[in-house]
Amino acid sequence: MTENISRQPKGVPVGGQFAATTHTEPELSPLTSVTPFHDADGTDWEFGGDEYTDVYNSFQHAVEVRITTDIREDGAYATVTDFRRNRPLVLGDRTHHESLEEAKAHGKAIRERANSYEHNHIGEGSRSPWGKLQGVDPVAVGIDAVWTERHGGFKLSPERAAEVDPAWREVAGWYEQDCAWAKAIITHHQDLKPADVAGAHKAAREYYPDEYTAIVGKDPAKYGLASFQPITAAESSIIETREFLAARADTHVRVERVNLTPEGHSGMVSVDVHDIPADGRDEEDSPAVNARTILVPEQEWKMPWTERRTIPKSDAYQTLELA
Repeated sequence: MTENISRQPKGVPVGGQFAATTHTEPELSPLTSVTPFHDADGTDWEFGGDEYTDVYNSFQHAVEVRITTDIREDGAYATVTDFRRNRPLVLGDRTHHESLEEAKAHGKAIRERANSYEHNHIGEGSRSPWGKLQGVDPVAVGIDAVWTERHGGFKLSPERAAEVDPAWREVAGWYEQDCAWAKAIITHHQDLKPADVAGAHKAAREYYPDEYTAIVGKDPAKYGLASFQPITAAESSIIETREFLAARADTHVRVERVNLTPEGHSGMVSVDVHDIPADGRDEEDSPAVNARTILVPEQEWKMPWTERRTIPKSDAYQTLELA
């Protein structure tokens, strides 16, 4: 019988305190080095500058964040530029921050938001509701100011248009320059200049008091406001007219049409009128209440332009026909 014995090399002690043991080094995770040139989130920064300034550049997804510090002043400046179009687009204003870290965080947040939208693919000659475009000026990613020979407004990209509240959303993302533009600007206030946003709120309160109250009034913080204030007659001609009419609902009627020479009624004026609702809401799209035609003597008739097309109720006026 043969027994194979494994032997240790000569000179190697075995057994007892010299028994061989297995030893492994613990695995060490590589440390992430956070420096002015590498952020904890993995963002890398190229470094440059001159004897007075340090410049940090980060370029991702064709959007550049540039941070500048200057030994002659405190804080840091952030500039974000989008290069995805044929012409670079600076996103917002150059902003000052208390620290390098704060400026970086601001710039990266702007870039992340910009990359959540696509640019509009329109240019001179593209079709719009107002004719062929003569000019396009991008003001933010997916928001372009446009104009034609006679009119203009704003064009929102599909992603931008989808974020407008359905209660006042326009078809296909076109918002004309007279009134509707305000709805687009208010929705995307984060990406636009404060002065333009303030003007949009003022215009929307004037021309869309009901929608503005229902949308912005429900969640003012969503639209960049600390609180919501009810719209007054001084702010909106629509509210002013409603208050004027409500005060006359019991004593006046509203004029719709006038015929100065009604057939078969010489010396009379034929006037189509209707009652005024108690709340004064008598807009063009409102159904006429108790519509009828009355005859007013010529010598008594005066078109009530300054009275919001209202005339006093009178049993003396003959009702010619009911509408």
